[in-house]
Amino acid sequence: MSTRLLAVGCNGTNVRLCKMRQRVTQTFFNFLWDHAPTVSKKIIKRLFFAPTTYKSTPVEREYLDNAKKFEVSIHDKTVKCWKWGSGPSILLAHGWNGRGIQLHHFIEPLRQSGYSAIAYDAPGHGESQGRTSSYFEFTDTIRTLLTSPYGHEIRGVIAHSLGGSATVNTIEKENLPLKAVLIAPALRLKEVLYGFFDYVGVPRTIYELLIKEYEDQFGYNMHRDNPVNLLREIHSKILIIHDTNDPTIPYVDSKGISDRFPNIELHTTERLGHKKVLADSSVVNRAINYFGEQPRKKEGKEMSKSINILEEYRKGDLDRRLNLFLECPSLRAEFLEIDQSEAVGPS
Repeated sequence: MSTRLLAVGCNGTNVRLCKMRQRVTQTFFNFLWDHAPTVSKKIIKRLFFAPTTYKSTPVEREYLDNAKKFEVSIHDKTVKCWKWGSGPSILLAHGWNGRGIQLHHFIEPLRQSGYSAIAYDAPGHGESQGRTSSYFEFTDTIRTLLTSPYGHEIRGVIAHSLGGSATVNTIEKENLPLKAVLIAPALRLKEVLYGFFDYVGVPRTIYELLIKEYEDQFGYNMHRDNPVNLLREIHSKILIIHDTNDPTIPYVDSKGISDRFPNIELHTTERLGHKKVLADSSVVNRAINYFGEQPRKKEGKEMSKSINILEEYRKGDLDRRLNLFLECPSLRAEFLEIDQSEAVGPS
């Protein structure tokens, strides 16, 4: 919810400079709040609740160009979504300042395992509408997609950073029994967010009032809906993947939380930081494997169904073959092979 959620503090040789900056910032915002509170709120929202622009790579743009596109509406903001593959879906939830396509390393492995992948740009991010965003809007985006009546059949979530926070909030609110893989999740989000405001020097009375406005607008509560406070109500399985060298979200938070809950498993990495962890092949494989045997069973059923349809095509008359050709576009190449082999005759 800030431009950077950093686990930072005033220490070492920069302590005096740090405290001086805090005092200057506090004096500035206190003066501005007393004389022009509306302007003060706009400045804080622009500084801390407005995402920066994410620059997509050529590979990411190619994935987006080849996806099936759809949209959902979140608080009058159009949210852009993309889908790859067929079968039950795994939702890819990005973090602050990210985009759904940031998790593109998971797409092909998911498809090869029999899943489809769905990604989205949260409000205010990427191609979606809005200049600002928040933890609460992240949550409502995931809630909307998971409860959509349009047959996405979402079976699990792979979420990064603030997307992990919103996933926990969603699972608790909707009481959903689905697996989740949380990569570098901000589980003590309130502490990280408040710590960042304190570090920068925004007066507590001001940022608490601003957060209260967000709470009233979206119907959440920052303390009650702090992910660490929601986990005790969640009984579905969760895998946390976190790097010991993460400079953004403290690894010790994930370690301490995973030790407390039997349904939460921790997979620890080293020297991957906060973002490179998304591209690591061992992390990708660990996340895909966590969803179990379902894809292979589903794949077997689909294969059996395809075999039956092909056999029906071989035995069918011209009208039946035409109907199957129109109804089953994914098997048209096999249908044409049958027609060609029959035209050539036995060798």
